[in-house]
Amino acid sequence: MSAITDYFTARTDEHATSALEGLVDLEPAVIEANDASRPRVQLAAGGTPVLQAKGVDPVVALGRLEAALTARPYNEVAKGPRCGKLVAMSDDGDTLVLTVTDELRDALAELNADDVAAAAAAWAIDETSEPSEDSVPFLTAFAELATRAVAQGERMYGYVVI
Repeated sequence: MSAITDYFTARTDEHATSALEGLVDLEPAVIEANDASRPRVQLAAGGTPVLQAKGVDPVVALGRLEAALTARPYNEVAKGPRCGKLVAMSDDGDTLVLTVTDELRDALAELNADDVAAAAAAWAIDETSEPSEDSVPFLTAFAELATRAVAQGERMYGYVVI
């Protein structure tokens, strides 16, 4: 069984804990057929931008992405104080809110379309030597979320349902 992971922005860790109260329950939006499977940033009922991701791990996968984007070794990235730090957990322990590093947020926000393709080639979601077909669309949407976070002075978080 794999986890369901969504990413969102919030001003503070304390505000991010509100995700446990249904932040990512999005109302279905009208989506054109050719856009139905493309990852995209949507707004939750409270106006919080959310990127629904299918199992993109907020610690290992995003640590590898940050290492690729910042040219820092993965081990150094993984030891960072905000790399997948637990912010909140549901009472039954099956839902978590974890931090995404500011360094990754900033690196993503600086990407242009060509940079996204290069980043996808350097970081493969499916952990093979080639990017999966989902890498570029996911990174495009993730960079959009990061750009919004930087513009609003917010941080990024992962909402994980185990």
